[in-house]
Amino acid sequence: MRYLTALLLIALVIIPSSIQAGSDAKFRGKYEVIGNLDSLKGAKQVEMLEFFNYSCGHCYKFLETSKRLHTKFKDKLFHKKYPVYWGNQTPYPAMAFYISDELGVEEKFTQELFDTNFKYGINIFKPRAIKILAKDYGIEKEMTQGMESADVKAKVQQSLTLSQQYKAGETPTIIINKTLKVAPSMYGGSVDKMTDGLELILEDVLNNS
Repeated sequence: MRYLTALLLIALVIIPSSIQAGSDAKFRGKYEVIGNLDSLKGAKQVEMLEFFNYSCGHCYKFLETSKRLHTKFKDKLFHKKYPVYWGNQTPYPAMAFYISDELGVEEKFTQELFDTNFKYGINIFKPRAIKILAKDYGIEKEMTQGMESADVKAKVQQSLTLSQQYKAGETPTIIINKTLKVAPSMYGGSVDKMTDGLELILEDVLNNS
C-alpha cells in the first residue's frame, strides 16, 4: 500500500509539470493560452504578431533569430510587426516604421534604426536622428510628410491599442493566431530559447489536425 501511495504522489508531481510546460500539453514549447485552442485545428498558415520596441535588446536579438523561422516555414508564416513605445519615448520611430513600410524599405530601415541605437548609441527617438537616416535612404521628403500624416498616426495608435488588448507587458510579445502568447520571460529571458520554442510551437500548430 505504501508503494502504491508513493507512486501516486510521484504522478501528482510529474504530470502537472508536463502540462505547465505547454499550458495545455497540446503543443511543445512554453506559451500562454489567450484564445480558443480549437481555432488552431487544421491551420494552414500561422499569423505571428510581434509587438516590439526599438530600444529593446530582446527585440534587436529577435530581429536576427526570427529569420530562421522565416527560412523554415516560408509562406506558411505571416509575420506582422507592431512598433510600440513607452515612458518618455517619442512615437517617431514607430511612425518611421509605417512610413518606410509604405515605401517598401521597412526591413532595411528597421535594421538601420536598431543598429543606430545599439551599435552607435544614438537616440533614435529624436526626430533629427530619423531625418538623417531618411536622407541617407533618399526618403527625407516622404518621411517629413509622413510624420504629419493622420493615417500614419492612426496606425501608431492602433499598435498601442492592440498591445494593450493583448496585454503585451514586455517586448517582444508574440501572438500566434490570436490564441497563444509567447514572450522572453517564459524562457528565462533568452531570445534564442524563445525562438527555439516558437519553432516547436509553429510546427505543432501547422500539424494540428
